[in-house]
Amino acid sequence: MKSLQLSIIFISLMILTACVQVVQDPDERGSALAVSSVWDVPTKYPAGSTFSLSPKYVKGTSLKPEQIKAIYQLYAEAIVDKFSSYDYHFTENTNDADFSIGFAIALSEDLSDKMISEKFGVTPGLQIKEYMKKGSFLMYVEDVRRTQRIWRGAVQGFVQEDFSSAERKQRTDNIVQMVLSQYFNSLN
Repeated sequence: MKSLQLSIIFISLMILTACVQVVQDPDERGSALAVSSVWDVPTKYPAGSTFSLSPKYVKGTSLKPEQIKAIYQLYAEAIVDKFSSYDYHFTENTNDADFSIGFAIALSEDLSDKMISEKFGVTPGLQIKEYMKKGSFLMYVEDVRRTQRIWRGAVQGFVQEDFSSAERKQRTDNIVQMVLSQYFNSLN
């Protein structure tokens, strides 16, 4: 009976800590973005803590290597900027970090919602639109010393191929801001 009660409490906590929302992107094209996140172990790192990046790449992607490099660079810069604004310090050496931030970017044709759900456990579930390419941005925070995942978040939206480089940077910053607002706001 006690294990049943503990199971119910655990499931309730998992449901309460998960967050899913669909919002309109503030850019002039008004495309929707779906955002979802979940806490595995709610943990707050003190200001001054160090973090590293751990990009993950999807095998067999339909994008060209130079496209992947450019996209990952934009997201890496946005992640570092956002965490730095909370007084965390970036280090390139994972062994020197308190926590690591893993992230991946993929088109739905390369990484399906089913696969994201099975491997990552968080899927915003943005519905596919005809003639539009859906993309996913996955991110997690992992405690380096305990090698334990702390938090996971995902954003899905539609690729805006006609964006200028400035618009692309702004959209990337908005996407990172949206998912990390769920991380930072729930710690307060």
